[in-house]
Amino acid sequence: MDFIDYYKILELDKNASESDIKKAYRKLARKYHPDLNPKDETAKKKFQQINEANEVLSDPEKRKKYDKFGKDWKHADEMGQQPQQQYSRNTNSGGDFGSYSEHDFSDFFESMFSGGTGGRRGSQVKYRGQDLNATLNIDLKDVYHSQKQTLTINGKNIRLTIPAGVENGQTIKIAGHGGEGMNNGPKGDLYISFSITNNSKFKRDGSSLYSEADMDLYTA
Repeated sequence: MDFIDYYKILELDKNASESDIKKAYRKLARKYHPDLNPKDETAKKKFQQINEANEVLSDPEKRKKYDKFGKDWKHADEMGQQPQQQYSRNTNSGGDFGSYSEHDFSDFFESMFSGGTGGRRGSQVKYRGQDLNATLNIDLKDVYHSQKQTLTINGKNIRLTIPAGVENGQTIKIAGHGGEGMNNGPKGDLYISFSITNNSKFKRDGSSLYSEADMDLYTA
């Protein structure tokens, strides 16, 4: 059986902290979650591997065994007694050097490839929806009065109040109007940036407008 590097699956090094493991798992589980990758068998397999890796590395005792015994970590207790058992078998029968049958590893394969306990646990994690970003173009002449506009984001109409004096490039957040969460997770937020166009003769400086006009000396 090929060795499966759990640290590599979670994109971590062996000195990763518990916090690092938790963050990496959440990031990758969300990226490869079957609900976000329907009909993608590669993503499904990756998601199962991520859950398997997290189940082992997030448990201090399992991680300790994995670091010491690698792919055979589930049989760490047996391997710790193997020299004594092998000696006993050799003196009694002269053969059967303590080999293991195939069914000893069946739980490992089942957990890895058939969506076992780790997969079910991962599917219950609540994921917050993605934040969305949008840009709203408004004219300079409309900036100096509060106004309401209706935006359509992902097929939903959102009634927005634009405050007077909004700045070019300013961004406001509308909580709970982003992408849908998964497994009853909260929605993301919507961020709207303002792009102000100036088609007038005025120049803006903060909250003031300036305009240049040519006039003769006597009029001035």
